[in-house]
Amino acid sequence: MRTAPLAIASALVLLLTACGTQVADPGASGSGGAAPTTGTGAAGMPPGATATPAGGGSSSAAKSGPPSAKATSGTGEFIAAATVLEKKGEGPQLCLGGVAESLPPQCGGPVIDNWDWATAPKSETAAGVRWGEYLVIGTYDAAASTFHLTKPATTREEYDGPLPTAPPDAMFTTPCPVPEGGWRVVDPAKATRAAQDAALEAAAKLPTYAAAWLDQSINPADPEKQPEAMNDPVKLILNVKVTTDAAGAEKQLREIWGGMLCVSEGGHPEAELRKIQEELSGKHGMLFSAVDGQTSTVEFGVIWDDGSLQKAMDAAYGLGVVHVTSALQPYPG
Repeated sequence: MRTAPLAIASALVLLLTACGTQVADPGASGSGGAAPTTGTGAAGMPPGATATPAGGGSSSAAKSGPPSAKATSGTGEFIAAATVLEKKGEGPQLCLGGVAESLPPQCGGPVIDNWDWATAPKSETAAGVRWGEYLVIGTYDAAASTFHLTKPATTREEYDGPLPTAPPDAMFTTPCPVPEGGWRVVDPAKATRAAQDAALEAAAKLPTYAAAWLDQSINPADPEKQPEAMNDPVKLILNVKVTTDAAGAEKQLREIWGGMLCVSEGGHPEAELRKIQEELSGKHGMLFSAVDGQTSTVEFGVIWDDGSLQKAMDAAYGLGVVHVTSALQPYPG
């Protein structure tokens, strides 16, 4: 499903070797995208995690504070597809949380204590930094934050064994049923970019606001060849999610927005999910975190979870409110 970032003032904060801020590009488009995200995370975070500043509201999501589970080393061998990078004064690091797209790239992660560039399949260098994309198999020591190769590093192209599971692509869909006669613009004078931005700002101020995203599946343009055309306000469905009173929210938004609109109901207030995200920031070997408004979850990536961290999150915040993703996966070979 084709989607694009919403053009409102909200930022995606990347937590890599250093922190930075990237504002959503209203002209971007592609196979995955969403409302601008407020979150701490890595460049390789799963697609589809979205957030926009919201008003209050209440639910049972944040009920007992952050869990006390600690990062674990686990036993056996693990597999990961990631960048290995070494800069002056630091050992080779396994960049499990994503890479900043600069030259040279920037990233960080567990040190690989037995890495040898001389035997690595391929690598690049720039400004004293050396890096490459590899598939690695080895053991992990959380206490020492080290990864130890048990098999020679290889590339995805050369590897013929079982691959680690990749996060699914984001699919931003419209949950409302198709109106009689199909989706259509109800007031062209209010189906402009300015009206769209105003509607999004109004939605974010609703006390039960949960999320907003654009469904561009009805747009016939090619996102690769016509990226700007993908943001045509008369060829997209503006989705707004609230925890309660969808009809009341739609009535308010219709005063501003005359394009296609779906107001759905459910989940948790976005502000509440952001509070959980903030509580978890930098803990449990975190690689990224983000609020996914469409699913009303906090996506939380860590180096390794044997299932105990997910159980702790479920106990602290409610079943499925926080979704833990482990970058290292057990090697089945």
